[in-house]
Amino acid sequence: MKLDIQPEKARGLIEDEKPSLVVFGQSFFLFPHPVKELAEACNTAGSRVVYDGSHVLGLIAGGEFQRPLQEGAELLLGSTHKSLFGPQGGIIVGKKEVEAEVKGRQFPGLVDNAHWNRIAALTYALDEARRNGGKYAPRVIENAKALGKSLDERGVPVKCADYGFTASHQVYLNMKDEKEIDRLTQRLEDANIIVDRGIRIGTCEATRRGMKPKDMDRVAELISQVYKGTDPARIRPQATRLRRGFSSILYA
Repeated sequence: MKLDIQPEKARGLIEDEKPSLVVFGQSFFLFPHPVKELAEACNTAGSRVVYDGSHVLGLIAGGEFQRPLQEGAELLLGSTHKSLFGPQGGIIVGKKEVEAEVKGRQFPGLVDNAHWNRIAALTYALDEARRNGGKYAPRVIENAKALGKSLDERGVPVKCADYGFTASHQVYLNMKDEKEIDRLTQRLEDANIIVDRGIRIGTCEATRRGMKPKDMDRVAELISQVYKGTDPARIRPQATRLRRGFSSILYA
């Protein structure tokens, strides 16, 4: 199962329901959405199209993953603190034709204050993305694919192996038992390996600090040892040594 929208079923729903708004987006975001494939159905139904790129905004900014505005979306929404490495918050990017409409509804009805400290931090992050996004984004995806493959080769169950594991920054372990997930998450943390509960593993921060596919193999080895029952206390010094080898921002 690819964990993605099924275009034919979605097209049928859009044609039947004729929603005023169609939003593309998800949290476990491994593969691009079929925006281009469904744009015509949305237009015919009178549905406006918005793309929630919160998790993949840094990849999109670097010219990777997909191009929602060129594929049929009127607006691209996103978090500024996930794959885009800025402060917590959000951003709206859109086509010129909808600018006045969005701004008119945004202020003062929804947003009334400017947080200048966050805006200053976001300016630095956007400048970094402008200068280095073209190198950062493809390496993030390359690392995620390498991590998924290395984990799979070591017997750690990874979702979507038949589809190349991922086309984004995320790798999703194929685990269903809640207690088992909680136990592994805690054991990894005890080993100084922090992952999102789920278990969803991202390669953005590791990539930004200079890790490459060969380093993902080392990360996978540490994760697999914890997964197979090695005492986290034995893995922790190894994880710490690996991390200390990447102490600066490569793409600054």
